[in-house]
This record gives sequence, C-alpha cells and structure tokens, in this order.
Amino acid sequence: MKQMRYQVPGASTMKTDEAGRMVEFGEFPELETKRLVLRRMTLADAEFYHRHFSDPDIVELTAFDAPENIDKARQELLEFCIKPFEENKGIRWGIVLKGETELAGTIGYHQWVKAGGYHARVGYDLVAAYRRRGIMTDALMAVLRYGFETMRLNKVEACTDSRNVASTRLLGKLGFHQDGVLRENTYYHGRFIDEVVFSLLASEWRNSSRS
Repeated sequence: MKQMRYQVPGASTMKTDEAGRMVEFGEFPELETKRLVLRRMTLADAEFYHRHFSDPDIVELTAFDAPENIDKARQELLEFCIKPFEENKGIRWGIVLKGETELAGTIGYHQWVKAGGYHARVGYDLVAAYRRRGIMTDALMAVLRYGFETMRLNKVEACTDSRNVASTRLLGKLGFHQDGVLRENTYYHGRFIDEVVFSLLASEWRNSSRS
C-alpha cells in the first residue's frame, strides 16, 4: 500500500496509557496528504453541515434524518463533530482539497474503545460533486495511518448499508475484511436495513504498508 506524508500537530501533547496507546488527543491533529487537508470542524461549518447532510443519498444510506434547520444543524455539528474530540471520545475531520476552501466531506472515528479493546469505528461521507475522484481513498488512508500509528488502535471497524456499493468497494480496496451482516439491524422509514460490518487489524495494516 502506497505511503503518504502527513503532518500530525499535537502528537507531543497527547496522553497515552502504560502500553503507549492514546487515551487523550492533546491538540487537534490536522492531517495532510498530497492533495488534501483534513482539518478541525467548527460551528462556522454549520451551513455546510445543513446542506451536506440534507443530501437525499446521505440521508438514505446513513438512515439519519436531515437537520430540520440551521439551528438543528449547529446542534448536530456540535454533538457529532466537535464535542467527541473535546471529550476524547472520537474525532471528526473536515475534508478540504488543497487550493480550495469549501469542505468536500467529513471523516472520523467514533465508538472509540480504549482499555480492554483498543478499537474504533470509522465513518465518512462525501459531497456528490467530489465522488469518484479517489478523494475518500486518500482521506481514509490518512485517517487509518493516524489511527494505527498515532492512536495505536488494534482494530478499525466500519459498518455500511448493504446497498452502499461504493463504500463496500472502498473498504475492500484498503484491505478491510467483511466480518458479517447484521440482518435487518436498522429500521428506517418503514423498512428494515441490513448492515455490513468490516474490520481491519493493525497487523494487516502493517503488512499491507510494507508491500
């Protein structure tokens, strides 16, 4: 797997446990690849959040209703993208192409289990105009590298709607294994949805990075 340079400000301020695994982030880690910057999200991103998470495709494939208005968008942005980092429960980056200012999407970790598991679940979404350009591949590779090499996770999980072919292909491309299907696991808008669970181990990441 191709290696990419990225910067991790704040790595020296993070806190670790006795095993050297991260338990607190420290300063927010801005990640950088050849063509992307993954930056901290703020309440100034509320208009983007409102517009982006009102996309019918994202609503359908995440089974999460669009924010009703800009105030609701601010509340959700705070809850899902800002507070997790402040509370050391997870992290969400805004994806920006170098040379641009508009967000192209978001990506991050949630359900971060520290002692007793050392794993987290990754989630991501992309504005329609930026899809099929390899952007999420670059972003996910940077986030995986941060997860395994800086957070020192042992496993990264992903859970996707069984109809989300693009997400399934992306995870397979980056070496994730399909662990199983949670049959009719979510009920949304009058129907049950199957969800597919994937995972990637730190050992698998290291082996693929050497190849």
